[in-house]
Amino acid sequence: MQKWSQRSSPKNKSKGEFLATKQITVLEHPAYSPDLAPSGFFLFPRIKEILKGRHFDDIDDIRSNTTAVLKAIPQNQFHNCFEGWTRRWHRCIASQEEYFEGDHGGIQQ
Repeated sequence: MQKWSQRSSPKNKSKGEFLATKQITVLEHPAYSPDLAPSGFFLFPRIKEILKGRHFDDIDDIRSNTTAVLKAIPQNQFHNCFEGWTRRWHRCIASQEEYFEGDHGGIQQ
């Protein structure tokens, strides 16, 4: 039986070393950006705006209210969200991962 020790724990190796031991290829990607995460630019702001200032009795109350907010979002708004997400990918690629602001950031689409 293999013994576990804190020294051999994956937490004590770098992520890269650990993944390499498992023969997992690591792909490069830009740093986290809320502009590239649908939860960051679409879902969370919408939920926060609708539920702002409300008080809940318990976790189930939070869960049911949040679920109701999500179910109330029309399907076409999700569709528009993902079209916008695609535009954000292209802007990120075109900017070569450099910082940009605004809808176009000087990038030709």
